[in-house]
Amino acid sequence: MKYLRQFCIILLVSALGEGLHILLPLPVPASVYGLVLMLGALASGILKLEQVEEAADFLVEIMPVMFVPAGVGLLEAWGDLQPIWLPVVLITILTTVIVMVVTGRSTQFVIRKDRGKIRMINFIENSLFFGAALSLAGYEVGLLLKKKFKMALFNPLLIAILCVMGMLQLMQVDYKTYNAGGQYISYLLTPATVCLAVPLYRQLTLLRKNLKAVVIGIVSGVLASMVSVLIFAKLFGLSHSEYVTLLPKSITTAIGMGVSEELGGLVTITVAVIIITGVLGNVIAEAVLKVAKIEEPIAKGLALGTSAHAIGTSKAMELGPVEGAMSSLAIAVAGLLTVIAASVFAGFM
Repeated sequence: MKYLRQFCIILLVSALGEGLHILLPLPVPASVYGLVLMLGALASGILKLEQVEEAADFLVEIMPVMFVPAGVGLLEAWGDLQPIWLPVVLITILTTVIVMVVTGRSTQFVIRKDRGKIRMINFIENSLFFGAALSLAGYEVGLLLKKKFKMALFNPLLIAILCVMGMLQLMQVDYKTYNAGGQYISYLLTPATVCLAVPLYRQLTLLRKNLKAVVIGIVSGVLASMVSVLIFAKLFGLSHSEYVTLLPKSITTAIGMGVSEELGGLVTITVAVIIITGVLGNVIAEAVLKVAKIEEPIAKGLALGTSAHAIGTSKAMELGPVEGAMSSLAIAVAGLLTVIAASVFAGFM
């Protein structure tokens, strides 16, 4: 009963976030509104940590699974992505690494300086939970491979997406049929994002202590994203619409879609690139952080949240509580800063 009560509170905060999203004319997703409301309620004492803690920890722990349906959705965007796939892939890889390194290194520099992150059978087509079950099975395979081989290449999220894609192609099941069940996992994404306020609340003291480093880190990361996309877009000779399509690549999908549409970009490609960026950041995070010598937990978290949004944050949660909390913060702040910066940088090409 306790867990049901906690889950109901989280759903209520999520619903309030949805309401603000409808009422306020801002390109801010409902999940971010909910995160701010949850953090405010916890910080003000209106809501006690023990009233949501266990359910929130559970939802945050299983958050990577919720990105599997969105990742598999890349199948739908391939038609739009195919003509420019090479520059998009290269720009996505290079800018994701650049943003991750710049954000992490700049944050770490300030911290250390101040104190000295088939069509199959009818059963499948009519099964309500086929997509959800397949997603969970794919993620479990990823966890087993990661545990066995202990290699960054065997990232559970990446393995899950590839396994589900492969099974859908093998069984000739289309994405719409799969997502009829997979969407039930995706529905939990908003409550799970709201729950990121819990680890952030636990690290408020650390956040206040390192506020200057946090601000400089996120701002430098957003600027690195804008500048690197601009440079590579010019280098590859992309058109204006293709260029603005890539500007919001490092922020959460809900905000990125609005930015791309407002600037005249190709929204379907923006969604695909945002998902690719998140999965890529999740997979290469540990290697990039190690090579770039980003060692401070706050720096690691901000690097992941700024470069790879919520999917990167799920990786940050694996690295530690501080990394997860700072990555949660970066999702919201970097998203809002990108809305402003993208409008400015759109005029440079």
